[in-house]
Amino acid sequence: MRYIASGEEIAGIDAYMIDEIGVPQLVLMERAALCVYDYIREHFEEGAKVLVCCESGNNGGDGVALARMLFLGGFDVELHYIGGLEKQTEAFKVQMNIARKLKVKMADEIVNYGYDVVVDAVFGVGLKRAVSGKQAEAVKLMNSIEGYKIAVDMPTGIDADTGFILGTAFKADATITFGLMKTGLLSGMGNEYSGRVKVCDIGFPKQAIDYIAPRLYTFDPEEIEELLPFRKGDSHKGSFGKVSVIGGSYNMAGAPIFAAESAYRMGCGLVRVCTVNANREIVQTRLPEAILTTFDPEDPDDVRRAVKETMSWSDVIVLGPGLSREEYAALILEGVLHDYEKKLIIDADGLNLLAKVKDLLGKTKAEVVLTPHLAEMSRLNGEKVAYIKEHKYEVARAFATEYGCVVALKDARTVVSDGGKQAYLNTTGDNGMATGGSGDVLTGIIAGLMAQGLSGMEAASLGSLIHGLAGEAASEEMGLYGVIAGDIVRNVSKIIDKSNG
Repeated sequence: MRYIASGEEIAGIDAYMIDEIGVPQLVLMERAALCVYDYIREHFEEGAKVLVCCESGNNGGDGVALARMLFLGGFDVELHYIGGLEKQTEAFKVQMNIARKLKVKMADEIVNYGYDVVVDAVFGVGLKRAVSGKQAEAVKLMNSIEGYKIAVDMPTGIDADTGFILGTAFKADATITFGLMKTGLLSGMGNEYSGRVKVCDIGFPKQAIDYIAPRLYTFDPEEIEELLPFRKGDSHKGSFGKVSVIGGSYNMAGAPIFAAESAYRMGCGLVRVCTVNANREIVQTRLPEAILTTFDPEDPDDVRRAVKETMSWSDVIVLGPGLSREEYAALILEGVLHDYEKKLIIDADGLNLLAKVKDLLGKTKAEVVLTPHLAEMSRLNGEKVAYIKEHKYEVARAFATEYGCVVALKDARTVVSDGGKQAYLNTTGDNGMATGGSGDVLTGIIAGLMAQGLSGMEAASLGSLIHGLAGEAASEEMGLYGVIAGDIVRNVSKIIDKSNG
């Protein structure tokens, strides 16, 4: 597990190190500058021409220290101090005095040609206002230069929390960020504007990080093996749980099939599909491994019979993929919430139906995981999609707390919360996964993990990681434009096998 920090949290860690532990600001500044210097030295020959642009805050101080290191290291460096701010930090003043005494070359203005490297050290994680005036002009000029572009800690103009662009932003080829990954480098336009991101250790002690306790964490692919549920050698199909997928409607057979197959690929022992009679043949043809229960959607008694049979058999129920919003679907949802007492994942049409009967969530005895995308979350809590996208952590946590469930709020960066202070942020996946059925695959993966004993929070977090990696593998095979849900399903077992190999 590793933390992902907001700008405020990084500021808190910095303050703790300086005020409580006693590490001087200049020491942190030197370490930060050295990280960027080492990156440039690794990728460019001595003598390369480098432009470093800075302002008078501590991020600018990092840039001035970097310019000095490059100068002493034999690079042809120019330092451009924009000077659009009224005040200079004390650390910046010290760094600028050193640079001037060493006669580091100062550039009065930016020219848009002739540089091998352009370094943005204008604003860092503390920026909360739109970039304007001299700084905006400088950023636009820096973007126009044909050279390799490096951002110090954060690209100027990218909100460190949301990744949103604040007026205008520096578009980096690489970002060297310090101590911890920042949420803004993974979210919004920050993911695109940051380029390749390298997290550089500048000596944040565990004591300082634990004191702040950043609210978001993530898992890396290397952790999958230790996070997977243990499988005993002396086992049988009943040892790994039974998942039922209640879903599918007339002309909508694919969604429950994707969820069911994904649960199997994730290691579940047995999977049942409970669907309308019209889907019997296609489910038997596409997934003969699945047990099948069908019903007549026009006959409420037959619907109740099928659902009762399914509930009595299942360790985990997935409710919603392709289910429709017809009366029989609402009947199923209300019946399961009222009577089922094991593990329940509600997705897709199940969520849309749930928006009308949210009070039942507080009464159910089941362990519930919800997997809404932004629009489905909007229907559940009444907030606008734009607000939810900007406040995913807060929205997921608030809903999970109020209704006693786990919320996996799906987006390019999915947030998983059980209502506690800390939530999981998934960092895997790509835009090839923006295809019909991809969410059903995730739901099936989570169900397969829950069937094997993981809690809803554990399964939704690990499942998001595996789902994203399977999507990346599918994109490598098919290209970003060519991925379909079945490609992601096929790669689930490959990701698991790789993690165990």
